Amino acid sequence: ADLKAWLDERHVSLPCSYHDTAVYFAPTSPNGIGNKLLALTMSFHMALMQRRALVVTDWPPATMPTSYPLEELVRPSACQRLFEEDQRGRAPIRKCTVASCPLSTASRFRKAFTQPHWAHQSTQFLEVPDEWSSRVTWLQYWRALTQYLLSPGPRLAAGLARTLQSASLLRSPAEDAGRAPPP
Repeated sequence: ADLKAWLDERHVSLPCSYHDTAVYFAPTSPNGIGNKLLALTMSFHMALMQRRALVVTDWPPATMPTSYPLEELVRPSACQRLFEEDQRGRAPIRKCTVASCPLSTASRFRKAFTQPHWAHQSTQFLEVPDEWSSRVTWLQYWRALTQYLLSPGPRLAAGLARTLQSASLLRSPAEDAGRAPPP
């Protein structure tokens, strides 16, 4: 509960302005959906470590057809709405492609940083924020971070349920369960 409150304070309840708020622009990974989710979670961690607000810059991604809005996938930051409103009168946002991701993002935010596509090489991924390093393990922190950020909305959850309902799951035959393999 304390960690959730700490994350809320730095993400959804964060006061946000174009002039004073440091933001971390996160282009969406050009790879599959798993990589996109991982990249967004990693970007969230980097934003927290740098005391910046996370802003997803290019949803929906160029490399995946989707009709789900960003808030159906992740919990948007307090600055996400300002970034979306900022679209009027600025250069279009360049989306990540398989070849490259943008190195900068057009925006009215004055204290902005765009995540380079090689950000995953940072040693900060091995760290837990100082405020939590004595209270949670690295694994507990990352589990909480992922569960906090990724919050499927009702439309996405219903779509996932329909997909899973029609999927055939592989099962081990009951008679072989618990039996050791032959020598």
